[in-house]
Amino acid sequence: MSVAAIRPTSFYRGYLAAGLAVTGLYFVLPWDSFEQTLVYDAIGASAAVAAVAGARIYRPSLTLPWYLFGAGQLAFSIGDVFFNLYAFVWHREPPVPSIADVFYLAGYPLLTAGLVLLVRCLRSEDRRRGRLDAGMLIVAFALCQWLFLMQNHLHQGSIAERLVALSYPAMDVILLAALVFFALTPTWRTVSYRYLAASIVLLIFADEVYGLSPSSYASASWLDSAWLLSYVLWGVAALHPSMRELSEPLRPGGQRLSTLRLGMLATALVTAPAVLLIQAALGSGIDAIPIAIGAGLLGGLVLLRLTSMIHALDALRVTERAARAEAETAQRLLTEQNERLREADRLKDEFVALISHDLRTPLTSITGYVELALEEDLTDDVREYLHVVARNSDRLLRLVNDLLFVARLQAGDMMLEEEDLDLAEIVRDGVNSIEPRAAAKEITLTCTVEAVPAVHADRGRVLQVLDNLVSNALKFTPEGGVVLVTLAEGNGNVRLEVSDSGMGIGAADQRRLFERFFRAGNAVEQQVPGTGLGLYICRAIAEAHDGSISVHSELGCGSTFRVELPAVRAAVPA
Repeated sequence: MSVAAIRPTSFYRGYLAAGLAVTGLYFVLPWDSFEQTLVYDAIGASAAVAAVAGARIYRPSLTLPWYLFGAGQLAFSIGDVFFNLYAFVWHREPPVPSIADVFYLAGYPLLTAGLVLLVRCLRSEDRRRGRLDAGMLIVAFALCQWLFLMQNHLHQGSIAERLVALSYPAMDVILLAALVFFALTPTWRTVSYRYLAASIVLLIFADEVYGLSPSSYASASWLDSAWLLSYVLWGVAALHPSMRELSEPLRPGGQRLSTLRLGMLATALVTAPAVLLIQAALGSGIDAIPIAIGAGLLGGLVLLRLTSMIHALDALRVTERAARAEAETAQRLLTEQNERLREADRLKDEFVALISHDLRTPLTSITGYVELALEEDLTDDVREYLHVVARNSDRLLRLVNDLLFVARLQAGDMMLEEEDLDLAEIVRDGVNSIEPRAAAKEITLTCTVEAVPAVHADRGRVLQVLDNLVSNALKFTPEGGVVLVTLAEGNGNVRLEVSDSGMGIGAADQRRLFERFFRAGNAVEQQVPGTGLGLYICRAIAEAHDGSISVHSELGCGSTFRVELPAVRAAVPA
């Protein structure tokens, strides 16, 4: 099976299970045996291999940090090998400093350098805040290190021995400081980071316990479990798929006062008093000068951190006030614009109504005089001319009537003269009056009417809806096409449908088809005449009768318009 075929979770789970099993085996083997040392060295070397393997498998945007981690773990492992060589090959205690110390101390800077490279993914503002938070922890930890660990080695042994003894706790401080940067960023939410943090904490814990009493350390003691688990968890962190996220650009950080940051501030403030209490309880002398220096540094860092948070809070308040003012201004401008639009719409409707009313009178006069003129004895050419005038006058008059009707709708002034109607008779009469137009265009107009209950409606408005729908069907159906008008009962309503075999309507246009002045895109492209008012008027009339209108259409397959009106039910005798 290829590496690509293995699930990513298999790598870290397999390594974790194997690492825990081998760690358990370490404590089962005879103490101080050569086999036991081989297991210890193998676990350390496996962490170095895992760090490099994780970078090769997942290919994060930054691979160098993981190679540095591998080099650091390898340095620790080589130090373990030399430490064991003194016991099993050279049969003597390792000197101080020894070659093992060289590799041990070389591993810390390599691990720290890898963490620093990952920290560089942070924004400069996040790094600045991270330095303050890390500074508080460094000073607090360094104060404890100095008082309880490093100070004891100042006057013991040679200069080389003192340097080595002081280097280990100093390296722990540096390594922990680099970890704190990550702890205060969104990376802590990743699984890989949590394994990495647990590994560093175990490493520092074991170093601190050993540094407090190196003479009491024995091979294969419980303290070895902390170092071994540190190796294993570092390898797991490298083999987990989330390790890629540690080198990705992080989201913008914030000044949110999280529980972790509160814990950092509290730790910085209580460190000096806690050290005083511990020294008093142990009966040792009070180191006033180091404690005073540490307390001063911690107080200054806490003050800087709080000042930074206050400045950020003030900046947020200023931004919020500016945003609120901008929103209020935008709301005011929007309200004023809406008022202007409503006023413009009202004026437009008034203008349309006024012009339409003024056009209606001369058009009616023109139509009347043309009809009178057609009754006279005229030549064929003159009669044809007058027919053209009559057709165009009728068309303009229908347009003017539609505009006036829409103006009344907008003004809420649509009057209905409702009565119980037999729609079957009305539909037959309406279709018969339109048949000449269909015949002139060579379109087959068919009417299918069933016996339906009466409806309570305005006869003229129902005829207007039927005329608009059939006229549209004829207009958008090519010669030789078919238009079908059906009337039936369904679901307690009287259903009028007008179907055609015309060009059809696109799905996007169907959503706006009944809006005022809207015309379908294909009708505009093919330059089919129209105003976009007919269907709007049909919807208004249908809804005024507590009914509805809908459409089903496909491009190139025709359209079907359905009008449903509530039927009048006969009263049930008591």
